[in-house]
Amino acid sequence: MVSVGFIGLGNMGGPMANHLLDAGHDLTVYDLDPDARTALADAGAEVGERPADVAAKSEVTFLSLPTPDAVRAVVLGDDGVASGIESGSVLVDTTTSTPGTTEDVAEELAERDVTVLGAPVSGGVSGAQDATLTTMVGGDRATYDACLELFSAYADDPYHVGDSPGDGNVVKLLNNYLSFLGMVGASEAVALGERAGLDPNTMVDIFSRSTGRNAAVEDKFPNQIIPGHYDLGFSLALMHKDIKLFSRFADESDAPVLLGDTVSNMIGYAKADLGGEADMSEVYKFMQRWIEPDDD
Repeated sequence: MVSVGFIGLGNMGGPMANHLLDAGHDLTVYDLDPDARTALADAGAEVGERPADVAAKSEVTFLSLPTPDAVRAVVLGDDGVASGIESGSVLVDTTTSTPGTTEDVAEELAERDVTVLGAPVSGGVSGAQDATLTTMVGGDRATYDACLELFSAYADDPYHVGDSPGDGNVVKLLNNYLSFLGMVGASEAVALGERAGLDPNTMVDIFSRSTGRNAAVEDKFPNQIIPGHYDLGFSLALMHKDIKLFSRFADESDAPVLLGDTVSNMIGYAKADLGGEADMSEVYKFMQRWIEPDDD
């Protein structure tokens, strides 16, 4: 068994850390939230007092953090991972981040003989809880192979996507873009069909069996939106943050993404209208109001 560290025990990181613990690994954890730390301690993990402590006790240290800036602070800041991590260790960053952030962290830690893998995940909170995530990993292939058992503790589908640590983030940002594009497009289509007097259940069933199918019409609409649950566990604020990261990546790549700009604007409007804490599935409520007939 490998000694593992996990920093960031939120909706995604908490369940992922639990799965690593259940797989029999010695686990040291840290989070700013004392309740999150207590939950993992009660499950059998050791709690570090700071990120440096976690890294010092771990052969492989995982991160699951909210933003690229948080990654830089936790790794390179005072009492950060870099001040405690041992030569020959591995840092696995599962954060949805920018490729440049991961590459910068990898360059900094390479001077300490530490290998960095960028390994963001997809599958949402339910995937984290059920250990059915997909993880897309960039970085040294031999290190990926050595860590494959760890990835398999929380992911059904691990992929090595490239030899640069930032390659996993590229794939994750592209995947999020396609997911958000499908969500906004499906919401607009179903709302327009409802305006024409059609039944949303029938439309979604047809779309999911036809060439218009995507994750939104196959899963989100029948299981969340039409029943009125709106509980995917992913807020509009996070959705907006992630599409902005995609736009930032496109800008840094000097690539015009016209659809990306439109999707980003629509998500921003929905966030302003419904509030950042609203669930991402509530984009549909916004689209309903956006295209509803005038009262007159």
